[in-house]
Amino acid sequence: MGAMRNPFLRRAEEGREFLHRLWHLENRDRPGFIIGDVGGPVIGGEAVKSALFSTEGTDTVRDRLRDPAKFLSAQLEEIRGQAAMLGDFVPALCPTLGVIGIPSAFGCEVVWWEKDFPAVRPLPAEDPAFIRNLTPPGVRDGELGRILDHTKYFLEQTASTFPIRLADTQGPLDSAALIMGHNNFFLAMQTHPEEVHRLLEMVTDLIIAFAGAQRELVRTSGAEFIPSMFQPWIPDGYGLSVANDECVMISAEMHDEFSVPYLNRISEAFGGVYIHSCGNWTHQLQSLKKVINLRGVEFGASETPIGPVAEVLGGKTVMACRIGLNRENRFPSMPEFIARIRKSYPPNRGLFIHVDITNGIPGDQWPATDFDEIYRLLGVG
Repeated sequence: MGAMRNPFLRRAEEGREFLHRLWHLENRDRPGFIIGDVGGPVIGGEAVKSALFSTEGTDTVRDRLRDPAKFLSAQLEEIRGQAAMLGDFVPALCPTLGVIGIPSAFGCEVVWWEKDFPAVRPLPAEDPAFIRNLTPPGVRDGELGRILDHTKYFLEQTASTFPIRLADTQGPLDSAALIMGHNNFFLAMQTHPEEVHRLLEMVTDLIIAFAGAQRELVRTSGAEFIPSMFQPWIPDGYGLSVANDECVMISAEMHDEFSVPYLNRISEAFGGVYIHSCGNWTHQLQSLKKVINLRGVEFGASETPIGPVAEVLGGKTVMACRIGLNRENRFPSMPEFIARIRKSYPPNRGLFIHVDITNGIPGDQWPATDFDEIYRLLGVG
């Protein structure tokens, strides 16, 4: 397959223009947004399926992720669908393999499910003393090498004209929990804090080293590196995205001890952090204020209500909202989701809305989504 050019360069320029204002909290006129898979029937457009997160498609998930040509094709199809909509969109490619990268480098066995995303089996961790004997991995150990190879393939096949997004490195807490197993990890915080800190230090070192290696590979090719796997686009040098899902399971005091120092190390290395977390993490809001250059938070609004977040962080950092995975607190429609979010934070500064049900659960009687209504609610079109 010969190298293909990027037909979306103008769209990328327009997206960057608005999103620069978003990250500098200067978007008082409207929230930022991107349209993806809105679920169910649509009016005035066509449905978009996520290449990174959807289990649907012409190939199995395993085949798509392990074959860079199929993965690239799926992502380009998603980009074409998103580019047909209005929105603050920078077309880019992401060579992620899900959550397995960092844990696999530490020796965790990867389970390649055929129809779902791969998982890892934790290391035997009944006695946390094993951490003392762990050797720090390199940036190509485990599946990290495959991710870098996918990065190179995407660059070659697109003549380095598409930006490349950071692969999924998770975050220090999340990867450490995957390496040890969640129960063992939380117990060891109480019984073996020194060992847990050593593991978190090694994980943080590897996240920094791997992100730096991927960035160098992309930059050397002449392409743009986007230091986040999460939307929206963020300028390189403004921060690195991390997943911090485990924070919902621990107290604010434990987060201060076992998370904030490592988030701050990443922030110092990349100019800030952009933090994703599932679940309800409102009890961590005061702890998150201790993170150096907290650039943004990405969360499900059915899990973490935007009101408390806006009260503490509104106008100070980007707030990127999606539907969320709460089965008991669902939005009845996409327009209702957008309307509630906008009502909860009318200043708009730093607000970004995922018009997308990926990683979200829609209401039981989810109606057709009319894009003209969506655009009206978002103040565009």
